[in-house]
Amino acid sequence: MRLSIIAALLGLALAGGQLRAQTPAAITSDPLADKTFLPSLLGITVPSHGTDMDATLYLAGGAGPHGTVLLLHGLPGYEANGDLAQSMRRAGWNVLLFNYRGTWGTPGMFTQSSAIEDTAEAVRFLLDPAAVSKYRIDPRRLVLVGHSFGAFLAGYEASHNAEIMAAAMISAPNLGQINSNPQEREIRLKRWEAQLHPVRGSTASELFAEAQMHGKDWDYIAWADALRRHQILLIAADDQNRSDMQALATALRHKKADRLDYVAVPTDHSFSDHRIALQTIVLAWLEKLGK
Repeated sequence: MRLSIIAALLGLALAGGQLRAQTPAAITSDPLADKTFLPSLLGITVPSHGTDMDATLYLAGGAGPHGTVLLLHGLPGYEANGDLAQSMRRAGWNVLLFNYRGTWGTPGMFTQSSAIEDTAEAVRFLLDPAAVSKYRIDPRRLVLVGHSFGAFLAGYEASHNAEIMAAAMISAPNLGQINSNPQEREIRLKRWEAQLHPVRGSTASELFAEAQMHGKDWDYIAWADALRRHQILLIAADDQNRSDMQALATALRHKKADRLDYVAVPTDHSFSDHRIALQTIVLAWLEKLGK
């Protein structure tokens, strides 16, 4: 799908080559409060392989049950997308953010493989009957939204778990291919080396070597057949991941994925100057899921 097509699908418009849209009320206005079931913020832990992962749960107001978003941050996750979490909650969704083992003070040693495990455990936590009851979760409406490395995790989990309703991948690196181009690899490697202070257990070189070992399994183009069974949103930026995101969109179209939405946004990897646009795209997509 070209940008103009997907823009129409999401109720967006293009003006002068820039993404324009009517800003959803959930971005600009607080909803009327249900005095019995007020929105709240909970600091909790999510268990994963013997470790309690630090997590934040944004509970939507109202009796529910509510659709729930597992919001997956990048590596290490300097941009945690808290603004997106707040707007999704105002739109009526619970949102869970957590820190992978070995990141941001959560105990353990980080690897990309362990983060894949952590994501699966977070999904299991949200689908557990005790959590479903306690947090007013609708288990039929569990959505993954990931940014950067978190987008890779969202795609991986969705491709391996039929219980996921939908997945949004925002500027996802294709870890199965990050070693394929030596020049691009060096650019990424230098950037990763400068960003791993909050990460324990792995160096950038070790993470690239791990990705090399899993090249076949972690090439997200190969997940297209599994992903097409879900509702999928791909949001690309002007960064090193854009061509891979386009390739994934092409692969999904070849697999006849009729529930694919693709948007390319002219911004940096963190969507620094398009935060409202990012929220607008995601909220419009979530609104479609709820109908």
